[in-house]
Amino acid sequence: MIRAIAGLRAALSRYGFPGDREKFEAELAQAISASPADIDLEAVAAVARAYRHRVLIRNSVEVMAALEAARPGAPGESHE
Repeated sequence: MIRAIAGLRAALSRYGFPGDREKFEAELAQAISASPADIDLEAVAAVARAYRHRVLIRNSVEVMAALEAARPGAPGESHE
């Protein structure tokens, strides 16, 4: 678990969207502190999965091209 979280932190710092690392840390802290007597590993895993998915999206050429094409004012956008 520690290596997985450390690896995700590194990936978010290098490949994530701006602000992802900070948001991840805040959501992870929330999941961990939500039940101080017993860490809710399901909540921690859900946060990790969500941010892992964001890294995968950020590094998908197809997804990023689709996002760019959908952006208002993108080249090739129809202005009819």
